[in-house]
Amino acid sequence: MNSERLGRMKKYIADIFLPNRCPVCSKLITWDKLLCPKCEKKLLPTDDEPCTDHLQISCDDRITLFYYEQPLINAIYALKHRKAFGLAEYSAALMKQKLEKQSLCEQIDLVACVPMSKKKLKKRRYNQAAVIAKHLSAVLEKPLDAHLLTHLPTLTEHHKLSREDRIKDAQESYFPNPKHSSISGKTVLLCDDVYTTGATVNACAKCLKDMGAKKVIAACIAYTKPAETHNKES
Repeated sequence: MNSERLGRMKKYIADIFLPNRCPVCSKLITWDKLLCPKCEKKLLPTDDEPCTDHLQISCDDRITLFYYEQPLINAIYALKHRKAFGLAEYSAALMKQKLEKQSLCEQIDLVACVPMSKKKLKKRRYNQAAVIAKHLSAVLEKPLDAHLLTHLPTLTEHHKLSREDRIKDAQESYFPNPKHSSISGKTVLLCDDVYTTGATVNACAKCLKDMGAKKVIAACIAYTKPAETHNKES
């Protein structure tokens, strides 16, 4: 039995005990769906033009899927706090399409993610960025390394800071994992859920470059419009 068929069988069985729900609206959907049709139509896709308002990031390329607006905001919250992983699986397939469109798939050597602090990971029990990376690694058939970086948080929560303070905070929060595997000369696909000011992916991409990465491509589900960055998460 191949892995795809086995995965579908597991979903079918799981649906018997824990009925499948749309990660956007929480309504019941059939076991083989990831989003309900109505919610899928409500998501607003981002364009592929580069962002000129945000800071100059260390990433060589950036892929985003949807603008960080309702109803996606609810879905991101569910992904972070209620294990609504359907959004991550759904997004992985779309990210693959965008990467293929820009001829980036063949360049990728491994998939990584923005790390979560030990304190937050202990409380939440999973890192949503790692969940996204896991699904993207599977569809791209690229190796996953979710432990390249570490997060040492400052005293203030990142999403409560101003744009300028977020940049400084991110630069002081992300570091190479002392036991990281070698990524010298490799192209890394860096996953996260929301791209706001770019401070987080910028800091992580710089770390990866310092660790020897040849190229870093950022892949995020949501993108916050520049005029709204002071109110959103990153």
